[in-house]
Amino acid sequence: MERGTLIFVSLSLSMALILVGANIWDSPQPIEEDNRILEVCLQDHSQNMLHYHATLSIVIRGESQVIPAESGVIPGCMRGIHTHDDTGKLHIETPEAMEARLEHFFQIWEQPLTSTQLLDATVGDGESISLTMNGELVDDPRNHILGEGQELVLTLS
Repeated sequence: MERGTLIFVSLSLSMALILVGANIWDSPQPIEEDNRILEVCLQDHSQNMLHYHATLSIVIRGESQVIPAESGVIPGCMRGIHTHDDTGKLHIETPEAMEARLEHFFQIWEQPLTSTQLLDATVGDGESISLTMNGELVDDPRNHILGEGQELVLTLS
C-alpha cells in the first residue's frame, strides 16, 4: 500500500473509532428506578416530612372497590404511601424527595397490580386495566408517579 493510502486509511479508522466512542459515551444510560419509598417507615407526622395527597378510585367491572383505612399503617410504622380512611385518599409522606409510583402503593398494600390482575380480579378476554389521571388516560398505570392533587381512577373493564 502506498504511504498516502495508508495514512488515509489510518485516519479514517481513527475517526470512525472516535465517533463510535462518542456515541457510546453520549448514549442515554438506563434510568435506575427509585424504590426507596418502599423502605420508608415513619413513626409520626413530623413537620420535616414531604407530605402530599392523591386520590385513588378502583373500579372493577363497574363495581367500586374500597381501599381500606390504614392501608400501609402498622403499629409504630406508617409506610411512605398509606391511607388513614377508606376514601381512597393516599398520603405520600417521605423524609426527602423520592419517587412514589402507583405500583409502590400496591406493593405496600400487598395487593396485585399487573397487566393481567387487579386486586383479586383477573383480566378476561376483551378486558384491560386502564388508569386516568384527572380524566386523562395514562400510558403506564403501574409506573405512574403520584403527585399532589391527582384524581386517579384505575379501571378493569
